[in-house]
Amino acid sequence: MSIGSNFGRGVSGAIVLLLALAGGGLIAMSPDIALPLTVLLVPGLLALIVDRTPGCSVALAIVLFQGAACVRPVMDAWYRCEGIDGCMSYLADWPTVLRVWLAAGAAWVLAQTLPLGLKVMDDYRIRYRRAVLVARREALAAEWGLEDDPVE
Repeated sequence: MSIGSNFGRGVSGAIVLLLALAGGGLIAMSPDIALPLTVLLVPGLLALIVDRTPGCSVALAIVLFQGAACVRPVMDAWYRCEGIDGCMSYLADWPTVLRVWLAAGAAWVLAQTLPLGLKVMDDYRIRYRRAVLVARREALAAEWGLEDDPVE
């Protein structure tokens, strides 16, 4: 599967352009942070390539969660790192990578379970509303002395 096949299915060209500009800007400003940051963002980049949902919503959620988890380590690396070796040892340290990759996993789990949870809550709300309406109908039928025909 190629990256180009994903872009024809709804990924906005503006998103791709902004990601490319952000990556190019980061490489131009600080190449010693760009490589470790790429290691941190591998799950999000892979999700952008293989995501088949409309608009790549799952991949964008993963990239958003990872970006939020990367803010503090990148900010610390920006001020503390001296060269590529220092940044790689700081940003590619397993607690940092684990935290950012767990954020990606949390985004994936949330994107997969949230629609199911909302469906269950909507079904519960509909059943509750139906029960209220049936009770109200029965009360009105009893008050007006109408036939009691069961609701199907």
